[in-house]
Amino acid sequence: MTNRIYGLMPNFARHAGSWVGTYTHITPDGKRVDHHEVRTVSELPDDGSCDFRLRIHNVWSDGREAHLMHEANYRDGRLWFAGDLIGSMWEVDDFTVYLRFGYRRDPSITVCEMIQISDDGQHKARTWHWFKDQQLYKITLTNERRAAAVAE
Repeated sequence: MTNRIYGLMPNFARHAGSWVGTYTHITPDGKRVDHHEVRTVSELPDDGSCDFRLRIHNVWSDGREAHLMHEANYRDGRLWFAGDLIGSMWEVDDFTVYLRFGYRRDPSITVCEMIQISDDGQHKARTWHWFKDQQLYKITLTNERRAAAVAE
């Protein structure tokens, strides 16, 4: 069985695989508040468990690590998250995917994320705008390169 996302969201399907890069978090006035390495694995499972799975491994220079996993299912032209991450993702064009999400554990936070993938599929840039109680409080800049074409 092939995951239906390949046909329904072909631009997004190009993101499947392993990626390595960095996250840089800044304040709205440009002050850096965090910087760390990240490895993400974007999976389009064929087993019917979900339509999309994102595994994230964050590593800081002081040795701290964090592992996250989010799953989404396709409905009405979008991928919908319904775990700790609540929101949806959709294709804007053949270069851009857009997400709007929040966190079940803190409903005061809303994040708007834009993802661009290079034409050759080897590089991604992501920009997140973080709002708390309707006020912009953080921006995340992500720069990633493909580590493997299929999820490991």
